[in-house]
Amino acid sequence: MKTQPAPEPLQILQDIEAIRQLKFRYLNACDEKQPEVVAACFVSGPIALDFGHIGHFTTREDFVDTFVALGCHDHIVDMHHAQNPIVDINGADTASAKIGLVFYSINTQDKTRVQLGGHYVDEYRRIDGQWLISASRFIVHYVLIKDFSGDAERVTYAGNRMPEPA
Repeated sequence: MKTQPAPEPLQILQDIEAIRQLKFRYLNACDEKQPEVVAACFVSGPIALDFGHIGHFTTREDFVDTFVALGCHDHIVDMHHAQNPIVDINGADTASAKIGLVFYSINTQDKTRVQLGGHYVDEYRRIDGQWLISASRFIVHYVLIKDFSGDAERVTYAGNRMPEPA
């Protein structure tokens, strides 16, 4: 069996930066409500996305349909902040990462605000020279939901997981 040579240190750094840029491009596209850009961040064909309360998805198209239905509205204002990325190059064309996320969302229609923290556990594949997300799981660490419909903002939920639907 023929083994591939280990990547050069410079190539590893370039690959890590390309993966970081991919994740940032994905998160920015979510904030800017750009479904075509969101879709382009994932491999075509089968994928494995586990976004908990948002859903489980096996194709990028199914995920993007849900993204459009839930988030692509003028009354939804989102901001994703990625942090503390740890990227591992596992082979010439495969990688994995753990990337922290602090997420803020304002729903101006329902007068609610969500603050969410957690981390992504991702898998990546290089296809035709481009790194793409092939699997992703988001693990929630904290949630804070507030209602600002009255005279004073009030906490309606705080916990370490999303609340069960009412």
